[in-house]
Amino acid sequence: MDFKDPKNQILALIVFVFLVLIYVWYSQFYTPYDESLAQKKAQYQKLQTDLFAVKQKAESVEGLKREVEFQEAKYEKVRLLLPERKEDEAFLQQMHMAEQSTNSTIMNILPLPSVPKEFYTANSYLVEVEATYHGLGKLFEKIVNFPFLVNVSDVVVETRDAKGSGSGELAEKKRKDLTVAATFKLTTYNTKPSDLGGQTQ
Repeated sequence: MDFKDPKNQILALIVFVFLVLIYVWYSQFYTPYDESLAQKKAQYQKLQTDLFAVKQKAESVEGLKREVEFQEAKYEKVRLLLPERKEDEAFLQQMHMAEQSTNSTIMNILPLPSVPKEFYTANSYLVEVEATYHGLGKLFEKIVNFPFLVNVSDVVVETRDAKGSGSGELAEKKRKDLTVAATFKLTTYNTKPSDLGGQTQ
């Protein structure tokens, strides 16, 4: 190419100016924009990662929450069976309802000294009841279905009046209508407080 030719000089100048413009555009506009775009992409990916982690934690928290609720429900059932302290009032209420629903007559309830065990305390009551033979059986059925643990022991049953003996359906009816007096020991339980939590009730 003959650079002495004015046309070639003009063409070379145009090419040079074009290259300078491309360089200026690349260095002043494209490169900062490309770097900003790369930063935005990196931030976007980080946000996606953080969002995924948050979702995982939220699912984990929900799972833990459900597990805690399940365990609390189980604990509540156990707590009702084995209360934290001696509950005479609840025991007497249950006995009164059992007495009414079985047509029994509770003659006496005598609290006995509580007996501390390693992990719990046993609270015993000596109970005297008058009922029909059938009613006594229903009373025991009600007692074992109390909403807390109850143990029945030392049962002694005596007849109050006899209405005949024999066999067959009539004898069975008389036996069910037989009035009996029963004494027995009922034992309820409560958890034993730790030394820091107080003394055994």
